[in-house]
Amino acid sequence: MPLLLKRRGPERVWSFALIGLTVLMWPAPHPACASSRRTPVVEAVQKVQPCVVSISSEKKASSSSRWPFTAEENQRPRVSGMGTGVIVDGHGYILTNHHVVDKVQGIEVHLADGTSYPGHVVQHDEAMDLAMVKIDANRVLPAITLGSSADLLVGEDVITIGNAFGYENTVSVGIVSALNRNVTLSDEQVYRNLIQTDACINPGNSGGRW
Repeated sequence: MPLLLKRRGPERVWSFALIGLTVLMWPAPHPACASSRRTPVVEAVQKVQPCVVSISSEKKASSSSRWPFTAEENQRPRVSGMGTGVIVDGHGYILTNHHVVDKVQGIEVHLADGTSYPGHVVQHDEAMDLAMVKIDANRVLPAITLGSSADLLVGEDVITIGNAFGYENTVSVGIVSALNRNVTLSDEQVYRNLIQTDACINPGNSGGRW
């Protein structure tokens, strides 16, 4: 087919016509086949995607200066941050990770329908790395139904939805790899009782749905 497209004159017109005819004559999928493609993963993603949001923000780059009002400190560039959140209440309350919104300026929340709203932190728990962000959308938003981790089993399926690498509503799948994991990042930052999964979680996924 690429060779036909390179020809000039009437043959080129016919080649395009043949391509169009091929597309038009391509059989539509059988209804039974279409329904079989709606796996539990597909249905779960379609159900919760409207409740997952992307969070963008800005903060000043880190500095080694000991003094807050030096020229170096005042000229620090702003760096963009990104993360994910989940609408837990239709009145605009969004759950995310604390480190996503810690010491940031200009929080912007992007909904799955393409609309964006400024947000502000109303509550946070640094030890649990959780924060609540509020937006005013002047309408009732789709809210997620929270589950319980009390009865999780190792090997159960996991679906992640988040703003991975800045690509909104990225989906990945995996399993629960282990339970009750403790992770020490520093003397001041220790995460306890975590759920380990082999689903792809990348920068920007923090605060997302799974």
